[in-house]
Amino acid sequence: MTSPSPSLPIDNPPPGFPVDIEHFRQGMRRLTGAVNLVTTAHDGRLHGLTATAVCSLSGQPPRLLACVNVVGKTFEYILQSRRMGINVLAYRHLELARRFANMTDIGPEKRFSDAEWVSPHSGAPVLADALVAFDCVVDEIFVTPSHGVIIGEIKHVCFGPEGEPLLYSNGSFTTVRSDA
Repeated sequence: MTSPSPSLPIDNPPPGFPVDIEHFRQGMRRLTGAVNLVTTAHDGRLHGLTATAVCSLSGQPPRLLACVNVVGKTFEYILQSRRMGINVLAYRHLELARRFANMTDIGPEKRFSDAEWVSPHSGAPVLADALVAFDCVVDEIFVTPSHGVIIGEIKHVCFGPEGEPLLYSNGSFTTVRSDA
């Protein structure tokens, strides 16, 4: 018989008390996520941001979910246009991810430069060489105090060249390399 594995120390407040915000932030830093660009087009202008809060929702019908901060322009334009692109990034897109996350000196008006963008169905821009890009129309949006939970109905899937995925973990970009 094996001995039970040691449990993690409990640093949370007792039941009924709110979770310490710093504990929450520290915990979320350890949640590794795929890096995506959430994009849209409205009134002839392109908008987008870097996000890790994206996941599959259902296969029948094909839908995904993206969470976007409600105070940003991209959320406002997705709300108005009712279309979005979800672009799953490879490690080769590191500088593009930094640009869309406001981590460079390049302003919002030039975020889409130096990359090839296409609009396969909805009119939302998708990155031509993304690992995969999902062209979506917005099915539903649920607004929380800080974020909009956007459900996108996938209208088209675009596959780009393979590569290592771009990930975000513990406050920095990284990747996983496979030896298999």
